[in-house]
Amino acid sequence: MLAYYLILFTTGFLILYAYRAVHIVTQSWSKAPRRIVRISFLVVAFAVYASTSYLAVNRDTYKDNQALMDYTLIGAITLNITLLAISLVQLIADIGLLFRYLRFRAAQKREVVSEGNVMSRRTFASKIALGVGGVMLGSFLWGTTKGKYGWKIFKNKLSFANLPSSFDGVRIVQISDLHLGSFNENFEPLKEAVEMINDLEADYIFFTGDLVNEKYTEAQPWIEVFKKLKAKKDKYAILGNHDYGWGDELTPEEKAYNSIGVAKMNEAMGFKMLLNEHAILEQQGEKIGLVGVENWGYTKEGWFPTVGDYKKSVENMEEVPFKILLSHDPTHWDHKIMGKENVDLTLAGHTHGGQVGVSIPGLFDFTVGRLFYERFAGLYKEGNQHLYVNRGLGFLIFPGRVGVAPEITLHVLNKA
Repeated sequence: MLAYYLILFTTGFLILYAYRAVHIVTQSWSKAPRRIVRISFLVVAFAVYASTSYLAVNRDTYKDNQALMDYTLIGAITLNITLLAISLVQLIADIGLLFRYLRFRAAQKREVVSEGNVMSRRTFASKIALGVGGVMLGSFLWGTTKGKYGWKIFKNKLSFANLPSSFDGVRIVQISDLHLGSFNENFEPLKEAVEMINDLEADYIFFTGDLVNEKYTEAQPWIEVFKKLKAKKDKYAILGNHDYGWGDELTPEEKAYNSIGVAKMNEAMGFKMLLNEHAILEQQGEKIGLVGVENWGYTKEGWFPTVGDYKKSVENMEEVPFKILLSHDPTHWDHKIMGKENVDLTLAGHTHGGQVGVSIPGLFDFTVGRLFYERFAGLYKEGNQHLYVNRGLGFLIFPGRVGVAPEITLHVLNKA
């Protein structure tokens, strides 16, 4: 509870500090527009601040109202990120002006800094601060409305010397982390994603887990949508950590059954399940191995189920020259696969790429995923072993995607 009140106090301070930028920028305006802009800023900021704070403190009362819960997260995060962006730029400018003033004072200069120059610098800095805040506000509003449905196809071409010749050019579509409970039966966006996947004309479709948020029943209304996924040869799936049952509302009996229920939902959608099992993929008499483990994650005790067992998955597996592993959590690759098992390509998900990030090609690249995972998105290679971490199609906790698009991956494997 102390953390809640600390956040509440901090947000109130940020509103007042950010308002200072509005105040400075509007000083030269005529009276009517100046008052309208200043009052509008304070009214909107404090209205969002008060309403989201109330809902957060009383979340147990409103937890069944998904719209209010989404508003609480979107409103609070968007408001605070916007205010923080404005405040940080202002703070940097204020520190710069303070040092400039102290430097002149220390040198005992008479022409310290004229008030006009100080104000012009402050006005310029305040305009920059509000501009940065506007960009952040627009990004989060877009990310929580359109951005979370902005499906992006990532193409990943890989070459392997030991890939059988008949598999040269094989096309694999990977999807991950659907989290269907987050879509509230909003079918149209995911129908579009299914069409995009089908247009890729994949030989295989691999789903690397987290079909639902909490209960397997969340997937029931979606069976007909995902039955339309088409692969020339076959579709395979594994389980993610959420597929084993998530949340305090599930009884131990419900959690025990949840993974079975999710497996049945996947099968109803046309996927073959690999639960610590393997399959042999064959083309023109040549074979490769497809291994699927249950969830294994390197986390705090009890956070996620760690029932994945690679060695069990490959029991009685015939010798094949090339292996693909489906494993939901990329930490499994670091701790159990890399340098320990003969796996050429591992496909994972789980991280969502962080869902929120900022990328300026060649200059700056940061996502929330970096704070929690060493390998959080895209392709990684150690020696001859490859790991690809899909950013996921769905979203969880934060109902949006900012700077991290929901991903459909097309892997094209070539013989080197």
